[in-house]
Amino acid sequence: MLWAVVATLVLSLLSGGALFGALIMTRRSRLEMEHRVMLVAAAPKALTRDAAGMWLKAQSGEFDLRLRRVFAVGAGHSWGMKAGALGLATAAIATGAAAWILTHMVLDLSSWIAIPVTAFAAFMAPRVILLRQQKKADSQFIDLFPAAVDTIARMLRAGLPITSAVRSVSAEAPPPVNEVFTMVANQIEIGAPIEEALDAASQQIALADFRFFTVAVALQHATGGNLAATLEILSDIIRRRRGVRLKAKATTAEIRVSAYVLGSLPILIVGALLLIQPGYLTPLFHDPRGHLIIAVAAGLLLLAAVSMRQMMRSVTD
Repeated sequence: MLWAVVATLVLSLLSGGALFGALIMTRRSRLEMEHRVMLVAAAPKALTRDAAGMWLKAQSGEFDLRLRRVFAVGAGHSWGMKAGALGLATAAIATGAAAWILTHMVLDLSSWIAIPVTAFAAFMAPRVILLRQQKKADSQFIDLFPAAVDTIARMLRAGLPITSAVRSVSAEAPPPVNEVFTMVANQIEIGAPIEEALDAASQQIALADFRFFTVAVALQHATGGNLAATLEILSDIIRRRRGVRLKAKATTAEIRVSAYVLGSLPILIVGALLLIQPGYLTPLFHDPRGHLIIAVAAGLLLLAAVSMRQMMRSVTD
């Protein structure tokens, strides 16, 4: 019991320390912003309130961004992650508490095993949320990007410059395409060459289709030529690539269903045995060796699920 109390306190201190560290990282920018707000203290009250509101919003967004970077470390790109700090912290605390209850109180595993499992679960839950958001944003961008390229090509054929076409797409395209082109348009407005703005955006987006668009625009901008025709060909290639991915996903549908069935069979069998003959599995829940067997079996099932998922993703991505 003492170990449970100590472990709970340690986990609480670690969670609080992580949040406090993130706040400390933003302290310098906060102090600088406070100084700027104080400089306009003699301004009208409405203006001061607006400045304070903007400051609070900026601080909240900065804290959200820093916390997302902590949970998304090593993810490659994170432009589509939108979850706030409150949601991430709630997911981490809830998942960590559930993992602690399952490993230490239900399975009665040692604290030396329960604490790392709890910490891993508390870290992975927000990470899974962020990665799912990023995957959804990537999928939406790939689906909508060919239409945006066609729009730019039509504007170029109508005689508009590429910068105006980019700005028009940033204002009219659906999200998340408009967000990406807004970044590019803003960089162009402050004086950055279009090829540098597109290159910076492509490094942040990290999608092959957008990289093809960046290279095509940069080459045509440097050497001249019919950019509209190039973009029309590029749009057709992107659509064909998407069709191939969908065909591969449809081809592997049977394999994915088989993987789901095989992965769910152990859980279904255990549930059926608990209903039909509960005493058959009683040693697994009351004997320490049974707890170890359950932990190893769960780990192996998780490893098998991750392996099959990676194999299927290598085919469909």
